[in-house]
Amino acid sequence: MLTKYAFQEPLDHPRPNHYGDHGIMIQSKCSHRALFCCLAVAALFAANDGTPGYAETRHRVTIDDFDTLRSVELMDISPNGQFLAYSTWQKDLWVVATDHNGVPRKLGQGTFPLWSPNGKYLAYYSTSSGSLQLWIMDVVSEKSEQVTQLHDGINPDPSSRLSGWTFEPFRYSWSPDSKKLVFSSRVAVQVPATIESSPTLIPTDQPIVLNSTTPAGWTLDGLLLGKLTGEQKQKSQAQNSETPRATRLHLPAMVSQLFINDIDSKLSTQLTEDTNVYFSPDWSPDGRRIACVSSEGKVLAADGSVKFPPTNIYVVDLATGVKTPLTSGAGERRVPRWSPDGKWVAYLNSEEFGMHSIFVVSATGGAPINASSKLERSVMSFNWFPDGASLMALVIDGVSWPVLRVEFPSGRFTRLSGDADGYRDAAVVSHSGSVGWDESTGSTSGVIRVRAPQAATSDVVVELNPQLREWEMGEQDVFRWRNARGDSLEGVLIKPVGYQKGKRYPLIVDCYPGMSNGLLAGAMNGNHAWAAKGYVVFYPDPRAPHVWMNSFKNPSFYQAAKGPKGWSVTIDDVMSGVDELIRQGMVDSSRMGLYGFSNGGGVVNYLVGKTNRFKCAVSVAGALSDWVRPFLLHTDDKVVATWAGIVNPWDDFAGLMEMSAVYHTNNVTTPILLADGDDDGDFLLDTIEMFNGLRWFGKDVTLLRYPGQGHGFTGAALKDFWVRENTFFDKYLKPEQPPH
Repeated sequence: MLTKYAFQEPLDHPRPNHYGDHGIMIQSKCSHRALFCCLAVAALFAANDGTPGYAETRHRVTIDDFDTLRSVELMDISPNGQFLAYSTWQKDLWVVATDHNGVPRKLGQGTFPLWSPNGKYLAYYSTSSGSLQLWIMDVVSEKSEQVTQLHDGINPDPSSRLSGWTFEPFRYSWSPDSKKLVFSSRVAVQVPATIESSPTLIPTDQPIVLNSTTPAGWTLDGLLLGKLTGEQKQKSQAQNSETPRATRLHLPAMVSQLFINDIDSKLSTQLTEDTNVYFSPDWSPDGRRIACVSSEGKVLAADGSVKFPPTNIYVVDLATGVKTPLTSGAGERRVPRWSPDGKWVAYLNSEEFGMHSIFVVSATGGAPINASSKLERSVMSFNWFPDGASLMALVIDGVSWPVLRVEFPSGRFTRLSGDADGYRDAAVVSHSGSVGWDESTGSTSGVIRVRAPQAATSDVVVELNPQLREWEMGEQDVFRWRNARGDSLEGVLIKPVGYQKGKRYPLIVDCYPGMSNGLLAGAMNGNHAWAAKGYVVFYPDPRAPHVWMNSFKNPSFYQAAKGPKGWSVTIDDVMSGVDELIRQGMVDSSRMGLYGFSNGGGVVNYLVGKTNRFKCAVSVAGALSDWVRPFLLHTDDKVVATWAGIVNPWDDFAGLMEMSAVYHTNNVTTPILLADGDDDGDFLLDTIEMFNGLRWFGKDVTLLRYPGQGHGFTGAALKDFWVRENTFFDKYLKPEQPPH
């Protein structure tokens, strides 16, 4: 029985592992060494994860319940498909057999697990030594050791996430012989004048000299401390406390470079040494080349004019050091992945704020092929299947994120994750062809599923949140309707606990765009705790002019809301959904409230100036309520111009005023509660403008400013806000009941 868990003997020519893609072939028989591995691994995974049993009694959900939820951050499947390693957002590292009877084993603290191609090691990041370093665990001896020794730790450029997830800067790759790792980290380099150096504060009596040629990023540098990290802010405040005068000393730029680490010697060697900026490496199957992304000397997040510089895919020859571009021109290209045979390199490609597609280019160069063109959906992540003739793709399809198999080059696709609408993430493929993902639906969260190569369906491997069985929750599902334009829309609806058909309930509309049908259990958004208090909670998932990633469906669908006339689409999306709920007899039209955080707050701020149908509104850290200010505050800022379709305010000032909620505060009749953290930079400025505009006209408005908080609240501030916003909603939407 134990032999089915064996880690097999490595092959003479193992294939590379690209974030779970490739690994060793499964041998038909176990050698004596493999049998020893089998016994060791069986012992390794025998421990229980400590999850307590749960009683049959259920209780209504509260905000405190949300703190108990665990979710997957990243995961990887072993080359033979028999084991899955995953990290949680709490930075706990676990391993479990993909057999659905497997019991998770906690390995300790770590993140970004990655199996070696021969299946003998598991690499991961850890701060156990005091700084961020790469570690590996030998699955036979169960011994973990630090293999990188960078003096200040691995320090990837956070801006190299581009339009992806926060872990992308940390991408690393195994060599096909499982002896080396390649990763990126920033180093200080002397750069030509075309690259902006990193400014820092030093005491001086000299002024800061700004003119038309100084980098745009210098204009506000150090002024808005809310845009700095906590560590940067402390340093800045400490330096300013020494003297009231300061200027910027421009030190050598911190540029992302590639490093190769030998796991035996534990020595790391810098592979790239010029100023062209390299990151997101992937080792070729033949071991001779590394594909990576380069911004070609442009700083990734310097100022508005080059905030999203073009990035291209390069191949570095390890023998000669020669770097060859595989792509060129404008656009954002990221996350290169070699095909199993080494003939192709696939990558994600998008124009600024556009749909993300999988492109494939020959390893020798040539015209790229759009492998996902038939999807007409934005791809969030992808990977090659071991046959090299298809790719796994995780896509956005309205309120659902399905996992697909896309044939290459035909583009035909099939759904792997089933028909259920839900949110999926951390999708991976093993060399054996097993596919895994983390799944959340209207009633589940943190469910890890694996679909074997020939299986028709997926199996549950781990449920991270068995405590959900104790929660009494309202029914959450996808709600579909048509707006006045005739568009087919879908949102997410939570019915109150104990819902009775025909009874009308008070409604809270959460206006956040781009919401999926995962378990809504976060205190900064509409959630099951509100449904437990007797509210219908509705996400109309509206399109809006200011939404950074507005890729809900196909391009024509989400681009309809861009520009000065885009708000009419937003209003139609929201109000048509609300009217359908009223028509179905579910909602009391006299007891409706609005809620929005971030992009959702921007929608709320605009809606209250255009309709008086809501009894109250809560807006937290609302985005882009003033479309004029960014032009004048941020030098050479091209971002807002791209969203608005207006080159500068003087071209269409009336259009920008129409788009800006702050210029409609005179029309507001809805009582509104505004909130933001003092460290929230531009979002706080928008919130203050809304408050001052409403106060100028004598409107019913309250602003909550939370010291030490940023974009979204935590700790005691979150608990305080939760009480205040619930009291506010109950006052206006449940007038027959005393406030809680």
